[in-house]
Amino acid sequence: MLFAVLPPAARELGVSPVRIATIFATSASIWVVASPWWGRRSDRFGRRPVMLIGLLGYASSMALMATSIRAGVSGVLPALAIYPALVASRCVFALLGSGTGPAAQAYIADRTSAAERPSGMAVLGAATGVGETLGPALGAALTVWGLTAPLYCAAVLAVASAMLIWRLLPEARPPTPVAPPSRASHWRFDRRLLPFLALATALQATRATTVITLALFLQDLLGLTAAEAARQAGREFVVLAGAGLVAQLVIVQRLQPSVRTMIMVGAPLTTVAFAVLTTAHDLAGCALALALLGLGLGLVRPGATAGASLSAAAHEQGTVAGVLGGLSVIGNVVGPVIGTSLYELRPIAPYVLNTLVMAAASVYALSHPQVRGLKR
Repeated sequence: MLFAVLPPAARELGVSPVRIATIFATSASIWVVASPWWGRRSDRFGRRPVMLIGLLGYASSMALMATSIRAGVSGVLPALAIYPALVASRCVFALLGSGTGPAAQAYIADRTSAAERPSGMAVLGAATGVGETLGPALGAALTVWGLTAPLYCAAVLAVASAMLIWRLLPEARPPTPVAPPSRASHWRFDRRLLPFLALATALQATRATTVITLALFLQDLLGLTAAEAARQAGREFVVLAGAGLVAQLVIVQRLQPSVRTMIMVGAPLTTVAFAVLTTAHDLAGCALALALLGLGLGLVRPGATAGASLSAAAHEQGTVAGVLGGLSVIGNVVGPVIGTSLYELRPIAPYVLNTLVMAAASVYALSHPQVRGLKR
């Protein structure tokens, strides 16, 4: 919802596109540090408390952002204070909300065997995919009540989720007063995590670059108006999300592939998808590329997550999830900045770079002894 609502709302308040980008970049920079910290807290104090803090932090962030926008539009908030208020609101999410993902991932790791881990992580990824698919549509429908209505709705949904977790989600593992030391917190020296970190960061960067530039690419490729390009891009994103859900909910759940197989198939498939996109000349070509990309992401994302989880001990699951979630966010910061700069030089340039990045990440991961040594 936020990505669909914030840019036009901020523009209405006089915030430039560059400053809009820095709102997300600032938050992502904090997330890199906060996510591993919350992951370690979940190892010590339990998963459910961290999930609750994260959801309530997210709700607070969205409510603050919506209130800042309303105050700016009504003139209650001075023009000079609008941009800092939006940055601060988003940073609340980074500081507190960054714990939800690692805690949820570690919760699944606590309750799945090695054989069940890939399937469990795929379901978590599918849930994210459903949210990414339904969120923009719901947000667009709610804008009839104003641009801030979707943001307040997101805050209410987060509070409702927190209440459900508090009432219904069991937390069997007791808090650990003194957690054993974890090598995963020092990821630079932990070869167990490096191939999975490389894959996760590359996937985040290339996907974010594609999401940011695709509407522009379709508009330039087909000579569309801005409104036509937005509609066509929306249809293409449905293809991307749908293919990802097929991979996670059908292929992974039915065939139960090993982690190594998911990475060996998914990583090269994303590379091929970007190569196809560089040669696309019509909507059909773009749809084929995004379908391949969705299938590849749907396999390699849960594969990398499950691989990192299986490579760590039980007392490190929260830490590993936090490191993986925190470091991969760097791709969301770097990818769009470089991708949009390259697009100005030549429209296919970002996808050429994506092809090279995914090819390099695939070769590195598939040749790494940690991946080759996975038994599942």
